[in-house]
Amino acid sequence: MSQHACRYQEDRNAVLAQWQAQIRRLRLLVEQADNCTPADLLKRLEEFMPELRKAAMGTVIHHASSDEKEE
Repeated sequence: MSQHACRYQEDRNAVLAQWQAQIRRLRLLVEQADNCTPADLLKRLEEFMPELRKAAMGTVIHHASSDEKEE
């Protein structure tokens, strides 16, 4: 495997790991929803969304850039 391919795989793994970590956090928030008030849950979700959005965009950008390189 070339150095470029190894680097790409490492980047891909890092991006996917970040996305999976954020999804796990979201699942925990949902599982704990019964233990807090609706206002508290909303506050937690609002605080969490920028991190989830960042991880999602990282995944999309990485995927899009890999598609461009293949063309």
